[in-house]
Amino acid sequence: MTSEQARDDPLDPAADTNGDHLDLEAIEELCSGSIPDSVLAATARATVPRLVAEVRRLRWLVEYGACPTAGTTGTEFVLPLDEDMLGFFRAMVDVLVERIGVPRAEAVARVNAVYGTREAVTLDLQLMGHELPEYWAYGLYYGSDSRGRSPVGDPVADADIDFTALPVRPAPPKDSPFWTVAEPEVLSEPAEGPGAAEGGP
Repeated sequence: MTSEQARDDPLDPAADTNGDHLDLEAIEELCSGSIPDSVLAATARATVPRLVAEVRRLRWLVEYGACPTAGTTGTEFVLPLDEDMLGFFRAMVDVLVERIGVPRAEAVARVNAVYGTREAVTLDLQLMGHELPEYWAYGLYYGSDSRGRSPVGDPVADADIDFTALPVRPAPPKDSPFWTVAEPEVLSEPAEGPGAAEGGP
């Protein structure tokens, strides 16, 4: 096999455009194509997609520093939580959605990106219970004002903070493992035609 042939081989790490990863798309394409042996074909088509998904998940863990449980907890959060902390994290998400107006998929991603990393997973999450979910949720979204103050979600404590001037922290990248909730599809508005103003037929 020549070096040029090797670079066309999706199983050769050098064949990927980055030069250091397997070409997962090519592997999936080969798997979905024609495989002469029907038993091998059935096995490959059942197994390869799972392997490809796991390789992608592991790449994410390395690239984004996500904790090793990302994608395996059975909840929307990438770190394992007991029942009490699961309720607490969901309350933080509710604050982001209901009080700040963040879409739920993004709210979960923001929580995951801060608390679902390898560094954060070593923290004692029970200590978070010493503050209300609002305290942590507002800190996930807003930065500090010009005087170094951050909102805490308490209307009295936050009364003199100008929320319109606060910096908003960026959401995690869409291709990161922190986005575990599907975003709802946006339904297009029906086109206005003649007679729309009169209510139609």
